Amino acid sequence: MATQKHFLHDKTALLLVSGLTFLTIIATVLILLKLGGSQQSGSYIVAYRASLGIDRYTTGTLTDMISFIVAAVLICGVSITIAYRTYAIRRELSITVLSLTAPLLLFLIFVSNALLVLQ
Repeated sequence: MATQKHFLHDKTALLLVSGLTFLTIIATVLILLKLGGSQQSGSYIVAYRASLGIDRYTTGTLTDMISFIVAAVLICGVSITIAYRTYAIRRELSITVLSLTAPLLLFLIFVSNALLVLQ
């Protein structure tokens, strides 16, 4: 009879969880460094709308940029929670959830960096 593996004993799952945590910390630090090093304190470019023509850049405040940090933490937390709960049902599903979260965090890092460079 095979022994039941636990989520915290699976090396692949722990490797993916630590990678997601690392990406979340990188996203947080990069955003905070860009916000702290900016000379402009009032408005930031938070969206690009190609269909608007001249007014294609939408400005926002500091809290709009902080929402990228909140999003990174929520994405990481929710994916780890879902992976932990689905591990008992199907290991592959849990690993897939963790694997698909990494590109999502990378996209968040790229988009936030692109918007902060535009200011």
